[in-house]
Amino acid sequence: MDTLTDSYVCTLDEASATKAKKELSEDPADRLAAVEHLRQWALQQPHFKCRTDTEFLLRFLRTNKFSQLNARKMLERNTDLRCNVFPNCFQNLDPLDPKVQKVLDMGYCFPLPKRDRMGRRIFVVQAGVFNPRLKEVGQNDIMRANIMVFEHILGDENNIVNGFVYFMDLSQFTTKHLTFWGATMLRKHSSNIFGKFPGRFKEIHYFDAGPVFEAMMAISRPFMPEKFKNRIVIHGKNMEEVYKSIEKHLLPREFLPDDYVGPCAGTIKEITDQLKADLIQDRENLLNSGKDFLYDAKKKPTDVPNESFRKLNID
Repeated sequence: MDTLTDSYVCTLDEASATKAKKELSEDPADRLAAVEHLRQWALQQPHFKCRTDTEFLLRFLRTNKFSQLNARKMLERNTDLRCNVFPNCFQNLDPLDPKVQKVLDMGYCFPLPKRDRMGRRIFVVQAGVFNPRLKEVGQNDIMRANIMVFEHILGDENNIVNGFVYFMDLSQFTTKHLTFWGATMLRKHSSNIFGKFPGRFKEIHYFDAGPVFEAMMAISRPFMPEKFKNRIVIHGKNMEEVYKSIEKHLLPREFLPDDYVGPCAGTIKEITDQLKADLIQDRENLLNSGKDFLYDAKKKPTDVPNESFRKLNID
């Protein structure tokens, strides 16, 4: 793609456009100028290279409420994340990969089809749904599947504006799963994903959080940014508490009471089958999403000229 001449067309619906203006300081008249300002800065950096198409750069501007300074920081950190921290997880995002298909078939991660009352997409993770002893999938396979799904839903710019609700079901999570991930990976994940990946995580819910969860959080929580710690909601085994935050009609059949007869999102299999079909349709974009990224810390300037910070819209 010729990033300097891409033909971006805003696809925000009316409600999302209003929210973007009110909450994110997005001015449609200045939107492309803000993108171009960030683009030119990125192109001038000697130590990293990244995608500079409008749709991609808008993710960072919107997540950071159009603060050029904060968008720059996140863009650079995201590039480092892709190239150096998790280099095997952002490459080759192929929905036809058998390992990725296996993760999706398990129902490990999936977005719910409908938005909640605030327009947010709900991202579900069933952390204990796989058998770590069988070694059918590895850490990288699970993370690639997660990143692929998230990359796909980021393609809808309404999702960036409205944000996400993260829901992790820990009902089958055991010490074997904790061992599978290991303390090093848990620390690495907690300190790098939140705050370095564009996406407005508004709430983080943990269901059936028992002693194993407490052990996991003891490892990972100290490395989480403070604002995300404050958005964590911990639930016991009672789904009625979850329903206060995530309405029943949004959830899969398996997460609902046996006597519930109202509308729902369908079964997990129905949701994941549709998700796989959507990912395959988006395959070309997903395969290309990991290209054009380089990061070499040795080339990073030790001093930053003042002119780099002119014309900044700082929160």
